[in-house]
Amino acid sequence: YGGRRRVLNLDGEWEFGLRMGKFDSMSPSFSTANKDLTPNSTTVPSCFDAAPPGYAGPRGVGMYRTKFEASLSGGLRVWFGACSFYCRVFLDGKEVGDHRAGGYVAFYLDVPAKDGDPAKEHELFVLADNRFNHTTAPLHTGGDFWHYGGIMRSVVVHELPADTPLIWRVYVHSDTIDGVVNASVVLTDQNYSGDFTYELSIDGSPRNSPPKTVQVKNGRFDIKSIEIPDFKLWSPDSPNLHKITVVNTKRRSQISERFGIRKFGIEAGSGRLTVNGKVLKLMGWNHHTQFPKTGASPTNEQLDADAKLLLDAHANYVRGSHYPQDQRWLDRMDEAGILMWEETLGPDTSVKDLQDWKVFMPLQLKQIDQMIDASFNHPSIVAWGWFNEGPSDHKEACPAYAACAERAKLRDPSRFRTWASNRAERDQCLEHATMVSFNSYPGWYEHEGNLSYVEPFWKENAAWVKAHFPEKPFTISETGAGGVFEWNHNKTDAKWTLKYQTEVIQRDVEVGLKDSNISGFTLWHLYDFKGNDGATASCGHCDYVPNVYPPICGYINVSCSRPGGLNHKGSVDFWRRIKPAYKAVSVMFKNASTYL
Repeated sequence: YGGRRRVLNLDGEWEFGLRMGKFDSMSPSFSTANKDLTPNSTTVPSCFDAAPPGYAGPRGVGMYRTKFEASLSGGLRVWFGACSFYCRVFLDGKEVGDHRAGGYVAFYLDVPAKDGDPAKEHELFVLADNRFNHTTAPLHTGGDFWHYGGIMRSVVVHELPADTPLIWRVYVHSDTIDGVVNASVVLTDQNYSGDFTYELSIDGSPRNSPPKTVQVKNGRFDIKSIEIPDFKLWSPDSPNLHKITVVNTKRRSQISERFGIRKFGIEAGSGRLTVNGKVLKLMGWNHHTQFPKTGASPTNEQLDADAKLLLDAHANYVRGSHYPQDQRWLDRMDEAGILMWEETLGPDTSVKDLQDWKVFMPLQLKQIDQMIDASFNHPSIVAWGWFNEGPSDHKEACPAYAACAERAKLRDPSRFRTWASNRAERDQCLEHATMVSFNSYPGWYEHEGNLSYVEPFWKENAAWVKAHFPEKPFTISETGAGGVFEWNHNKTDAKWTLKYQTEVIQRDVEVGLKDSNISGFTLWHLYDFKGNDGATASCGHCDYVPNVYPPICGYINVSCSRPGGLNHKGSVDFWRRIKPAYKAVSVMFKNASTYL
């Protein structure tokens, strides 16, 4: 943002309180007046339930309070990068609105204008409820990971003008290879229709002269056929980025958006995925947003370190599991040339959920809209996804899959539409996907100990997709095996040893690279990560060696499905210590022929 517009980043220290036990976070009589609600302080963004693996963070209602100075003469827009699970927002004691469409997606709430209101101090109060509840948080349906709570990403306040609206976003339609793009400009007032004068700049070039005046309808207008001077395509090998700046001439305010020019497609006859007309083998890992100490609110340094792990291993593809991504992470993927699959929150959905067109599905479609709103301009995103391991083997669930696919296509026809299915040949809804993706763990959950089972399993699945959906790329969205970091010196390749983990993963990678019917694969998972509430309660933590950091387990019970409260399928551990699997995969990726 730039020019004459007032934007306030509210990150920093807030007053904070945590309410445990029975509490109705949707109560219409709730009042923010009691200062005892926030007796402590905390940093925003952060997760109030961040705790080590095997230890349960608190489930309750976080209450946040801060003050800022602004004028309400034109109203305010309060933007949240993520507020989890259920978020309820008050300004000066009056409720502004709430959010139930998933705790990991960006959203905003508008504060109505107050004529003649001078700049003065205002109080923002936020209630964040991280308890699983079908009413307050219907999209938090479960899944094999810890769902974090709180104001997990940044909070930004935009002061809105009383007359001509501001430019909110500029979405660049850059699915091309000829350097000519289109842009859709969205204003802050969706009801505004009338004249709007703007100036345009590309990559810092002088603005167009004279300014252009267009007719705006319902707060939007399009800029057609923008020629990008000296354009360079974005690709994994050359992640070139461009910048568009649109200026509101009347208000002298502006917005700049970064984008990349690239085109995703399908090779005729083979059904293989292409980038800029070339067949590309996608190879990489799944990546949750979980970090020691910070949970789902990582520092920039933590994000940099994970991006480096991917680059050092020569990965070119990441699946962002299982929720909308932090925009800072997507920025890093754009810059690194690593393709991204981004999906909505919603693993472990039921047929009942997907048939709920009064609550669940409207919120799910809203989540898709908000995910695309936030992430549209990231050139790294190759696919939109939803319903990880959902009930797609039931025909009655398919209308929900179709609705998600249609919504994503309406908003963005340039990217693939998919879901990670563990139903394989039993999946009844694949006609609604433009990329077919399967989760399975041969050699781990299926035919444990049988390493020779891995290659024929994936070859048969890939051949089945080729036979039934010949013009759709097939990717392996999850596969791998577990390995306890401390079990590195075993002479045998028993279950949970790093030796056996490496042997399974090597075979997954080998078939993924060799089989021409497999367009790509994302191993599960880049690092070990914290399990869900059930795993935390039933498995607990390991017996840590005292006074050692990063922690070392002196004893860990592997009879539990999530030993020490962790999913151990990472190629590095939770503290990002390298396992042999990471080294082996790195060598295989380095020697792979990615362009075919």
